Amino acid sequence: MSTSPPTEPLNPQSGAEATATVGEVFVNLPLGKPLGELDASDVLRATDAPVVVLAGAPKSGKTTLLASLHDGFQRTPFAGYLAAGSRTVMGFEERCFDSRTASGRKTPVTQRTRVQEGIVFYHMKVRKQDLLSPIKQLLLADMSGEHYEGALDSATALRALTVIPRADHFVHLVDGGRLASKDWSGHTQANALMLMRRCFEEKMFDSDAKVDILLTKWDLVLARVGEEKAGELLRSQQEAFRGFEKKLGRLRMMPIASRPHYKSALQPAYGLSGLLQSWMEETPRKSTPQARQLPLTTLQIPFDSFALREAPHLFERNSDD
Repeated sequence: MSTSPPTEPLNPQSGAEATATVGEVFVNLPLGKPLGELDASDVLRATDAPVVVLAGAPKSGKTTLLASLHDGFQRTPFAGYLAAGSRTVMGFEERCFDSRTASGRKTPVTQRTRVQEGIVFYHMKVRKQDLLSPIKQLLLADMSGEHYEGALDSATALRALTVIPRADHFVHLVDGGRLASKDWSGHTQANALMLMRRCFEEKMFDSDAKVDILLTKWDLVLARVGEEKAGELLRSQQEAFRGFEKKLGRLRMMPIASRPHYKSALQPAYGLSGLLQSWMEETPRKSTPQARQLPLTTLQIPFDSFALREAPHLFERNSDD
């Protein structure tokens, strides 16, 4: 019995042609770097992720807070949540590396946010530890300390920070270590209060805004003044900011220690668990759509008047019309 020769494929390609075809297929992989405003907007359009804005003077602890949140998910569930992914994992890792043993440093440090980066966004996806609820997403906006100082000096610079009115949570970090210092206490508190006043003057906060005042580096406060005076310091700061409470949806103040000194009795990420829970579980603020009318122009043909007849409320009208 004879065997038929194998059938040649239709339109065979040479090896060079096949290689060229395969080479034209590109896969865009995410870089994992912090997001710019456009990429953050894409996340917001696709999800109901709350936006948390971190603001504070240089070295007040903003980037350390971000790094500690990321590190909190590396060992065990954190704040009752499991990590479920991130579009900015490389950005988180860059912020964390210099605080780890692998960096070879004798003391942990955190890479600062540079003013040239502008406002960058870190993305997190988390899911409840019991796996009974869907994955939630979160955007954390980080601005350099220079933006903070610019907002204190210039109303124009403050108004340019349009992410503040959009924020679901505005987080104002105040350096607790400086508050506990005789040399820096007055200056630090005055700047913190000034930023709040400027935000109200420039209408950066709506009546339903949620503001968190975080007294950072609480381990340093306890080491410098002791537990009793630390409690007095906390109460004095609560009293200083009390005048803003009636103008906001919520104002709360709490001490945190994102990365306590190894000799401190405070646990790593002290105070951050409750913060993350509230950011994830509270309903995000919804922007109220504003009614905008169309300008009334000269009607050229009868068809132009159709919309005016059928829906006159959509058009601007003069008071004497």
